[in-house]
Amino acid sequence: MKLLLLKESKKDNRALLIPNDVKELTSKKLEIYFESGIGSSCGFTDTDYISAGANLVKNYKEKIDTYHIICTSGVISKSLLKKLKPEQIIWSYSNPINQVKFLYNLLNCKNTLISLKTISWDSESSIFTNTEQLKGKFAVSLAGLYLSKYDKRGLGKVLGKVNEVNSTVFVVGGARFAGEAIIKSSLSLGSDVVVFDHSQEAVDAIKNNHQFQTLCSLNKCSISVFKYDFEKLFSMLRQADVVFCCSDNPNTKAHEIFNEKMISTMKKGTVFVNLASDYGFASETERYSTKVKKSIFTTAGIIHFNVADIEKYYPETFSTLISHLNMLYLEILMENTFNLESSPQIAPAVITHKGNLTNETIAKSLSLKYTKLKDIK
Repeated sequence: MKLLLLKESKKDNRALLIPNDVKELTSKKLEIYFESGIGSSCGFTDTDYISAGANLVKNYKEKIDTYHIICTSGVISKSLLKKLKPEQIIWSYSNPINQVKFLYNLLNCKNTLISLKTISWDSESSIFTNTEQLKGKFAVSLAGLYLSKYDKRGLGKVLGKVNEVNSTVFVVGGARFAGEAIIKSSLSLGSDVVVFDHSQEAVDAIKNNHQFQTLCSLNKCSISVFKYDFEKLFSMLRQADVVFCCSDNPNTKAHEIFNEKMISTMKKGTVFVNLASDYGFASETERYSTKVKKSIFTTAGIIHFNVADIEKYYPETFSTLISHLNMLYLEILMENTFNLESSPQIAPAVITHKGNLTNETIAKSLSLKYTKLKDIK
């Protein structure tokens, strides 16, 4: 079995497989070929990959149809998709929920796509769960940076609590995944945290989290949790220093929760961080994704950050994390001899197959026809 590991662009600093895991996979009879520079932005050289048993290819496009798996962190052009055979697998970190053109190209060319972001997304060992944890930690650091910059229209505050100075107030939309990481980091700093979620189960889990209660006691801060209620949220936003909006499912578009009136009543200098921007915007005041060094000030003076692909800011940590998970799932795929339907872990992550959209949640989100994988001949 042959796998081609691609480097998408000069801006891409992620490696979906690192040398240690390449060595493990090649020892199990998986032939791995890679494009030069695949790990250069996260600390790995071509020599490292070659030493691990991988083969360097100079022009992969000439024989793109000879590989069983095409492993990529982004999308593949339509011209390249046309060269692939339906039985070849595109193993991608890209989720087509916000890349409809790519999705239609896959369907038209009858390609098979497995999205890493959707593999067992609601389990603790999933790629989605782990990358959302990274997002949460990053978001707190980002919020602290811009909350402190009074000369840049921030509030001039420090995250957390210092002696008898009042704690900063965090409002967190989404009690799972990135939300959990934000809550833990915030309480560790001594911030007061208000959490809301559409799921009563998620709300109850936060209420019964003993670690969070211990952090509140140690750092003399507080946490309150409620199931989404418009009026209550509207009131809480007026007290907020930082607002976070987190995603809870990579297969669905983000809900627009905050309308313009809600944003306009918040304190000028409040920081609004949308961690769901990979899947859509959470507020009427959002217009496009931003870069960390560039902020958007609304007419209300709220600092907006809609940062997509947050994991690129941690290239080594992210690459090591996702590579290990990739290795585990690729081993499962090999053990099932590419019988996609037979694997309970892999089957739900098959997005397109032989011209059919096979992920029900994505199909419903985009109002497209859905076909069960087992029904495709």
